[in-house]
Amino acid sequence: MSRWCLDAAGHSYPADLVIFDLDGTLVDSVPDIAAAVDATAIAADLSPPGESQVRQWVGNGSRKLIERLLQAGFDRPPEKAELDDAHELFLAAYGSRLVQDSRLYPGVLPLLESLAEHRIPMACVSNKPEALTHGVLQGLSLDGFFSWVLGGDSLAQRKPAPEPLWAVMEQAGVPAANSVLLGDSEADVGAARAAGCSVLVVKYGYNQGFVGSDVQPDAFLNDLSELTLDETTMESDF
Repeated sequence: MSRWCLDAAGHSYPADLVIFDLDGTLVDSVPDIAAAVDATAIAADLSPPGESQVRQWVGNGSRKLIERLLQAGFDRPPEKAELDDAHELFLAAYGSRLVQDSRLYPGVLPLLESLAEHRIPMACVSNKPEALTHGVLQGLSLDGFFSWVLGGDSLAQRKPAPEPLWAVMEQAGVPAANSVLLGDSEADVGAARAAGCSVLVVKYGYNQGFVGSDVQPDAFLNDLSELTLDETTMESDF
């Protein structure tokens, strides 16, 4: 029998299921996120942080992003009511411009097309709210590639917890050993390690730094064009 594998940096990873992170992996969404964060800051009488600062804050979900905004602006942890109100403002502002300036990273579309051509199941697991995740995928004409889409509010737990990865593996009927996650952050690596699947990380994303971290991926990629899809022959037990 044979199996499709993703090859990277001289190593091969079984790819019966390929799971993608969204922001910082498939899509550079920070320009639109930053515009919405700036609008939220202005509404809260805070100085807008700008795109370069927002790039340092993203990667752990929208609520954490706004918590960081308020923490920096107030110079103290925000109260729950303050965070709730600001988060709602952000979601409204961001929802009005999901893909106005967001762009696919190099190598994304060719890889998705190659996986689809070879009928390899794909999932998108993001920490962005599910409705916004679908909105970005639809706005960039990517939604047709994914059989399963989970956001940060789809389940009780989100990355770096393994539950979202386990959920799509269960629905796909593919064990962790034959699944691979493509991401950009420590949250992705932590989720993959806990779930038991391989994880490859792009260097260009919103990774908040892996230097000195105990959480390391199986491989780093300059971009997704470095991946090749190869068919390998598996030995039969019979």
